[in-house]
This record gives sequence, C-alpha cells and structure tokens, in this order.
Amino acid sequence: MTSISVVQPAALLILQQANAQPAETDEDKEKKADLVQVANGITGEPAEETLKAAFAISVAFMELDAKGELAVEAAEFIDSDQFMVTDLAVKQTLKQVISEKGWEFMQLVKQQQEAHDGAISRENLFAIVLPQMIVKNRERFTEDEIELSVKFEDKSGIIVFIPDSGGNSTYSDLMKAVAEEEINAAKTGDETALRELNMELGSYATAWSDAFGFKPGDVFMFVDVKDILYAAWMKP
Repeated sequence: MTSISVVQPAALLILQQANAQPAETDEDKEKKADLVQVANGITGEPAEETLKAAFAISVAFMELDAKGELAVEAAEFIDSDQFMVTDLAVKQTLKQVISEKGWEFMQLVKQQQEAHDGAISRENLFAIVLPQMIVKNRERFTEDEIELSVKFEDKSGIIVFIPDSGGNSTYSDLMKAVAEEEINAAKTGDETALRELNMELGSYATAWSDAFGFKPGDVFMFVDVKDILYAAWMKP
C-alpha cells in the first residue's frame, strides 16, 4: 500500500475586506494608456513600433475592461472572505502580480470570456483566473504547496490544490494512490489497503474543509489546479 503523509493545517489566515477604492477621475482615464505601457515594461521614449504595440495593447485592454475596474474587483475579491488561503503572503503577492502583469491577467480573463460566450459570473471567473495567475508566476510564491478556497454566494465552493515549486502535490499523490489501489483490489479481491487509503483521504478532506470553514451539509468540491478549467464545479 502507498502511504501519503497528510499535514493538518495549523491555522487559516484571512485578510480583512479591502477598503473601498476611490472613483476613477478624468485624469486617471487620460493616463490609462500610459499605465498600460508601464505595466508592460515600456519606459522612457519607446520606438515608433513599440508605441504602436503599446497602443494596440491599450485598446485591447480598454475593450476588455473599459473602466479599469476588473483588476480592482479582483483585488477586492482576493481580500474578501470568499477567497481564502492558508498563507497570508499568497494574497499579498497575488495582488502584486496582477498589478504588475495586468495584461497577462486580462489575457486569462479574455480566454474565459470567449470560452463561455461572455456568460461567466465574476466569482466563476476569479475562481479560474486567480489560481492560474499563481501557477503562471509560481516562482513568486512560497515553495510549499498552496491550498486555497473560493466560496460562492450560495455558500457552496471549491478547494483548489496547487503543487509546490517542485511539482509535488499531496492531494494529487493521494488521489493517484487511491486509483491505483482500486485496480489492485479489483485484481486481488483484497480491499484492506484501499479502505485504509480511503480513510486517509477522508481525514485529509475533513482537515481542509474544516480549515476553510465548510460545515456539514455545505456543497463543495476538491479541485486539482490542473483541472480548474473543467466546469463540473462551476456555478451557473
């Protein structure tokens, strides 16, 4: 039998709600293109080709987020109790990454908007895009495994597991071990090891559901980050 070591979370650190963002001024709007250029590393006096590229990026960005509100909404969502992580630094770093790589964030947003014909809720959108931003910028975060949860307005939710910097995942290893033992049990007729693994999986699931505040009767799913695009968990 394969034994998977499960570490119980010691504490769950939650950020306070973000302060309300000030309304965008006319000056902010006029500077939007400049901000987009800066976010994409364009400084000093760029060449004509660079300016054209920056303008194209700015136009595309505006079309996706006409008032520049989506990144602000994402930051507020990260700070809210709908988005929870076991390491406070993950929240802070994620907001910083989005502010620095706004175009990458908007590309991921656009992909989901197109995939769902624009009919995707904000909470579903953030449930997909925020874990993706962590994976795409994995070197910016803790080397340890990252676990996060997204709670929807109807109190259901998902718990997402992101491997450590070396690609190791306790959740993935445990699920793989259970699947392999199911095959062995079917061949041998001996389900002893399978039962033990399922008990271990149950303890693991309980630990994380408790850590993220899910209660008996709540509807939630465990999701490996590589499966985040699958829509089985998605709320209409």
